[in-house]
Amino acid sequence: MPDIFDISVSALQAFQRAITVTGNNVANANTPGYNRQRVELNSRAPQYYGNGWVGAGVDVSTVRRSFDQAGVNQLNASQSALGQLDAFKVYTDQLDNLFSTKGAGITAAVRGFFNAASDVANDPTSAAARQAFLGQAQTLASTLQNTSQQLDAINGDINQRLSADVAQVNSYSQAIAQLNDKITNSAGISQGQQPNDLLDQRDQLITQLSRYVSVSTTTDSNGAMNVFIGSGQALVLQGHANALTTVTNNFDPGRLEIGFANAAGNTFSDSFSGGEIGGLLAARTQLTDPLRNQLGQLTISLAQTVNQQQGLGLDQSGALGKNLFNFSGAQSIASTRNTGTASVAVGIANLGALSADSYQLTYTGGAYLLTRVADGSTVSTTGAGTAASPLSADGLSIVISGTPANGDRFRIEPTAAAAGSISVAIGNTTQIAAAGAVRTAAASANAGSGTISAGTVLDPTDPNLFATTTLTFTSATTYSVNGAGSFTYTPGANIALNGWQVQLSGTPASGDTFTVQRNSGGTGDNRNALALANVLNQGVLSNGAVSVSGALNSLVTGVGTTAQQTNFAQAAQTAVNTQAQQTVQSKSGVNLDEEAAALLQWQQAYQAAAQALKVGSSLFQTLLSAVQNG
Repeated sequence: MPDIFDISVSALQAFQRAITVTGNNVANANTPGYNRQRVELNSRAPQYYGNGWVGAGVDVSTVRRSFDQAGVNQLNASQSALGQLDAFKVYTDQLDNLFSTKGAGITAAVRGFFNAASDVANDPTSAAARQAFLGQAQTLASTLQNTSQQLDAINGDINQRLSADVAQVNSYSQAIAQLNDKITNSAGISQGQQPNDLLDQRDQLITQLSRYVSVSTTTDSNGAMNVFIGSGQALVLQGHANALTTVTNNFDPGRLEIGFANAAGNTFSDSFSGGEIGGLLAARTQLTDPLRNQLGQLTISLAQTVNQQQGLGLDQSGALGKNLFNFSGAQSIASTRNTGTASVAVGIANLGALSADSYQLTYTGGAYLLTRVADGSTVSTTGAGTAASPLSADGLSIVISGTPANGDRFRIEPTAAAAGSISVAIGNTTQIAAAGAVRTAAASANAGSGTISAGTVLDPTDPNLFATTTLTFTSATTYSVNGAGSFTYTPGANIALNGWQVQLSGTPASGDTFTVQRNSGGTGDNRNALALANVLNQGVLSNGAVSVSGALNSLVTGVGTTAQQTNFAQAAQTAVNTQAQQTVQSKSGVNLDEEAAALLQWQQAYQAAAQALKVGSSLFQTLLSAVQNG
């Protein structure tokens, strides 16, 4: 039967517990991840006394934490997004500085080189102008090499940070697994009551883990939380943590991928989409890889076009120009997991069709499949892949030899190695081919008004390139070549012979002659130097639609735009993350003013309960005295 003593004692115990919980809130007001706790009181079952029900006191049913799962989920998602952008921004800022148009960057080096070519064209006999041109060529090559090396250094830094982040993720996952064990074990001890502090610790670890990788969770009936990353890979299951590890890329030993330590080398780097790890991987696939390819494409288009133009002119010794630059071309890399004996050789067959993509060639189902690495799209090919019939795609010529095994893969990098390998191939200023290789002349005795262009070289390998050729008009509309044949004259039309090309204009008279011959002694000729200087604006990529200058501007502008967009996105996500933190804090954090008011409330309640107990004691003493005196 309830009495004043039981009721008062139950109240004292309940209010004491409430004061203790409130005091614990105050003590943990600044503890990261701590969620405010509240005692929940239930009235004891009343007793019926014939004339009504009388209460029997109060019990503490539970100590519940103020936890908002939806708000925490939003916070974790914003943590992952911000972690990715923070990591990504580190490299967009570095690359923006590296490719900036200010200072001694690529833009300055390219402009300096072609300006020096213009100076040679202005004074082809000047030793100083030629030396400056050769120096600018060295500067350009060094700048391209250094830029490629900087990209290598960034990739090295990404590797280091990936290793460190993987170790941190493993530390968090192991701690979560251990807390899962503690939480499930506590269920038997506490008769189903929630271990609030352990839950807080686990939720805080999940939030911290979200900084490194995007996570999703499920909670089992026993209270254990399972954690999944990537595209559903299990990081923590109950009390077991699957350790991550870094694995060397199958095509590049200097490139680390991410997988599970027990997965026999299998990786799932492509599945990461959030957190610092996602940002690091995105920096590699969206920044350094494309930039290396674009830089290589720029290098190849510039160097190959300059070399071609250099080879169409004569140097100061009267010889056809040698290559000005050396550089590595397209490369093929076999996967370390290949089991067949096939090998792949790749060349650039059409500069105009060359893209800044990387490719994967896979032997599957008895045939080769070519796909783009960036998006996995299939690339249309022609040819059989043999020396007689190369596999052709995007300006590439692919020759396959040996016997492949099903599933064998090859990474094809058309441009990636070019910038890091470029060097100047000549060391003497006399080897600069400033002069045109052929010259033309109209006979002084010509009676008509016909004129002939200076002539350009189409094929420097033609064995008859320097053979003197005479065009003799047999009438106003026909001409012969070295006294043979009869060809129709069309004013302004191209006349291509022996690897050169000229145009005749005007109205020649019968008997008029024009000659094309080697440009002997043309040390003051600047025609090829002018053409070299114009390479900058000559359409060479995208089937002639994009010049070297256009490719350079696109490269530099693209880097700057990406950096600017990343800065905006990072600032916006910082605001989102701050708001998410404030939302969680407003619902789950400790407000000291509220706790002070609660302490006062519980103190007064405790004092009142004590007073009720005192009254009950006084009544009991009065009853005892009455009995004794009776």
